[in-house]
Amino acid sequence: MVQIKKLFETNNQSNHHQIVGGDFELTSIPSNISDSYKLQKFGSVGTWTSSGRASLAILLQDLVKRGIEQIVLPSYLCSSILLPIRKIGLKYSFYNVDRNLESVIEPQDKSAILLIHYFGWFNKLAIELRKRSSSESFYLIEDLTHAFLSDWYTWTSSSEFVFMSLRKFGPVPIGGWCSYTYDDLPISKEIESLAWKSIAARLIRAQYVVEPSNWTDFDVEKFYLNLLHQVEVFLDQNPTVCKLPKIAYDLIMGLNWHQIGMQRRSNWLDLHTMINGKVDALITELPEDVVPLGYVIKCKNRDKLKDRLAKRHIFCPVHWQLPNIINEDNFPESVALSQQCLTLPIDQRYSFDDMARIAEVVQSEL
Repeated sequence: MVQIKKLFETNNQSNHHQIVGGDFELTSIPSNISDSYKLQKFGSVGTWTSSGRASLAILLQDLVKRGIEQIVLPSYLCSSILLPIRKIGLKYSFYNVDRNLESVIEPQDKSAILLIHYFGWFNKLAIELRKRSSSESFYLIEDLTHAFLSDWYTWTSSSEFVFMSLRKFGPVPIGGWCSYTYDDLPISKEIESLAWKSIAARLIRAQYVVEPSNWTDFDVEKFYLNLLHQVEVFLDQNPTVCKLPKIAYDLIMGLNWHQIGMQRRSNWLDLHTMINGKVDALITELPEDVVPLGYVIKCKNRDKLKDRLAKRHIFCPVHWQLPNIINEDNFPESVALSQQCLTLPIDQRYSFDDMARIAEVVQSEL
């Protein structure tokens, strides 16, 4: 259980992540700004929620009150984003995302535009849209779920909002945040129970994943996957249930986000050195201001590769299975990304030796 214990080691003096907006400030990775108390102020302006989709719901509900009639979404996205939009009843459409994760869009009056910063890298479209949103009649919503540890984000415009889920970067059971302050959130005992289920599942999975042998215990997998499935089903069915339980908040505040960011960068660079040119990598450069979600490769037989790696204890998420409404006729490049991309793990729980093993196994299975 030593590995599990390490996942929950805390060091409140090393949280250095920066986002600035209004009276709210959070020091940054990897800028090394030393104010260790800013993370504890992360909720002073903005709202902590049960999930990223709940955070998005808060923003959308506010924008509907401001007269927003529709939201325009990227064609390469997680289907969970649609849940709060449909729940609220907002009209939506899509703009194209090409094979290089780039887009061109012409904002419409009385609309909102959702922008995703993919895998931790800065979406260059944000430069234009941030500037235009301050003077035109549309709102910009930026999804920082993949990029909240990266060191380039600020917002200053009253027509710009951000939201994120924190579960992808640490042992966080549930939790999201948005830049709109909403004081009267519902309290849910089901969410509290959900947080504990997620903690239990993540503890079991963490121990299972770091097991050095290549054996597979399907009973263990089935148990923790069932718990995680229960969490996701509830969040899917209740995308506007918002209150973040204290246990989840305390875990978020206790994590050493600086160390998490540095280890992820180190692992990405090590893995890149080992497999660069031997795989079809989606992104091949790591700027100093980026903390990556994972090492993303493209493979035509992606699903078969994913299954083979799982049998050898390398568990790779897929970002993403697109909603059915996104079809190949209208968005061929986004569909290709969805079908071919696989995210190799570079989590902070892994070491240089782990990266070497992943590199070796991936190359042997390609």
